[in-house]
Amino acid sequence: MKNKERVIWISIVSVLFVVLLFGVFINEAHAGSISSGFPYIQKFLTVMRMVKKEYVDTDKVDDKKLINGAIKGMIDSIGDPHTNYLSVEDMEEMNTTSDGKFGGVGMIISEKDDYITVVSPIEDTPAYRKGMKSGDLLISVDGKSLKGLKVGEAAKLLKGTPGTAVKVEFIRNDTKYEIELVRAIIDVPTVKYSTINDKYGYLRITQFAGTTDAHVKEALTNLVDKKISGLIVDLRSNPGGLLGQVIKIVDFFQDDGVIVSTKGRNSFDNSVSNASTFDTIVPKNMPVIVLIDQGSASASEIFSGAIKDTKRGILIGEKSYGKGSVQTIHSLGEDGFKITIAKYYTPAGICIDGIGIQPDIEVKEPELTDDEKDALKKIYKDKAIENIIKTNPNPTKEKIDEMAKTLQNQGYKLSERNLKRLLKNAVDLTSESKIIYDLEYDIQLQKAIDVLDKNLIEYKNAQFLLKK
Repeated sequence: MKNKERVIWISIVSVLFVVLLFGVFINEAHAGSISSGFPYIQKFLTVMRMVKKEYVDTDKVDDKKLINGAIKGMIDSIGDPHTNYLSVEDMEEMNTTSDGKFGGVGMIISEKDDYITVVSPIEDTPAYRKGMKSGDLLISVDGKSLKGLKVGEAAKLLKGTPGTAVKVEFIRNDTKYEIELVRAIIDVPTVKYSTINDKYGYLRITQFAGTTDAHVKEALTNLVDKKISGLIVDLRSNPGGLLGQVIKIVDFFQDDGVIVSTKGRNSFDNSVSNASTFDTIVPKNMPVIVLIDQGSASASEIFSGAIKDTKRGILIGEKSYGKGSVQTIHSLGEDGFKITIAKYYTPAGICIDGIGIQPDIEVKEPELTDDEKDALKKIYKDKAIENIIKTNPNPTKEKIDEMAKTLQNQGYKLSERNLKRLLKNAVDLTSESKIIYDLEYDIQLQKAIDVLDKNLIEYKNAQFLLKK
């Protein structure tokens, strides 16, 4: 019986060897390469054969695990945080969350510099309301270290039953914090809009999903009908989304010219997308200001890059994240993998991957002092904001001022402005208010309004330029 099994195993390995070798030969011939993968395939099969033959615990030697582990290792060795092996569980999770609804804390995360890094918190989610920011480095979840874990593994720890709490430890500006987040159903509308001071349109796009273009078209049509004199597009903490969606949406702003191009190894991954006059909604002489920050990534950067390079408007805020690559998913049956196949280029031919887009006017929140960082740590640890809100669930503006002073008197030496903003965020989490922007504490939005009020951008030769 053993000899028979051995013959079968040798036959399987031989067939696998021939198939792999033939595949490598055909693919490398197609790519024009003269190198051969033969020694490496031989090496792989030798190791697999020796493991099957010699490893002491035979119950731990499983063909499926060996092959999947080898595939995972091969893909990980590329060193691209956006190219990953997808287990059966990962593929199932992608299918179940494709409608945008799942129990979690609301953070888009990635691998960067050996850390699980926050790309952006999703608006109106627990992470967003608690003040998580792009660039925060996650250390542990419920005491479990994230060191060595992949994005999918870290995401599983963060997700869970809505209403349950999870403790997240993270580093921001070399200071370690720990906060408690209560999971919720993550189901956020991708488009919000309103007018500001009856003069300017405000359009907030949280991500570029499957129907975002239709909602943006409706929003822009309504805003233009209100005879607004300027438009502010808010893409802060927008992690991106679908390439086709952002191309359609940029087309609402541009009459002509390049929107974005992609370049990859294969000819069908190379493309140039141009704007069409027929799809334009926003009048070409209407000033447009785009708000970006470190959480503006991927499709958000395509939009921002198109507006900046074509001089359709100006950018205000902070340098964007720098995710300028295109991925596709390949199924391997129940499991699969995601692989980067191309990179984005702005109309000026700039690849922003790993670089980001610099705003025309940089506006940043003031850095916290060391004492303020310690105070913030203590606020998180003591749940000071949550506790004081419990006693005043629907405070007026005057009451929030009073609560901020109370917290300072209790020893939380954070600036009154920062305390009031933390309190306001906590109140807004449960509020039914329809206000979608913050004119009191949002200094980037304040700057955008100031630029429009003072006519600091001028329209010349179908371009918008900052006045000198």
